[in-house]
Amino acid sequence: MLQRRKGVIGVVATALVAMILLAASPAKATVVVSLSPANQSVDISDGTATVDIIAVIPQSDAIVSWGLDINLLGTSVSVSGSAVNEPTWTAATGVDGDGLAGLVPAPPGTAIWSDPVAILLATVTFSLDSLGVTDLTLSDDNPADLSEGFALDPPPIGAFADVTYVPGSITVTPEPASLALLLLGGVACVSRRR
Repeated sequence: MLQRRKGVIGVVATALVAMILLAASPAKATVVVSLSPANQSVDISDGTATVDIIAVIPQSDAIVSWGLDINLLGTSVSVSGSAVNEPTWTAATGVDGDGLAGLVPAPPGTAIWSDPVAILLATVTFSLDSLGVTDLTLSDDNPADLSEGFALDPPPIGAFADVTYVPGSITVTPEPASLALLLLGGVACVSRRR
């Protein structure tokens, strides 16, 4: 009988500890960062294209700073500049110096959240270099260096929000006059064969 009571007490104690741990650690939401427009087609004669970097920040993950990298998979575009959305954010340069970082402006202790709408982090300008598709991916390669990631409020050192990054792309197309000439050339080649 004593053995049975010890077993029941052990099960009850384990259940209480599990309930306390679950109650003490609230479910973390996720910051979602994306590009707007996510995918675009741009005429090469335009010379440049711009993309906004936006985020939906849940209230439970209000942040005091952010930093990220934009990576290009393709050669049709290159980054020609970026601008952090001020006055919402104060532009900051991180260790990697790409200029995609922002701090919450004074007063200290103010944190920003935006759920359910998106908030503008920065605008990136791209030079259109050649025809083709360039995939754009966002990342925070090293949040531990305190210059990348989304720092939580209050900001205990190294406390960062979970982030989901949504990729995008830029497709550089020929200018309409060049496209028309290419089509005419193709038609001429086909009719010449006949």
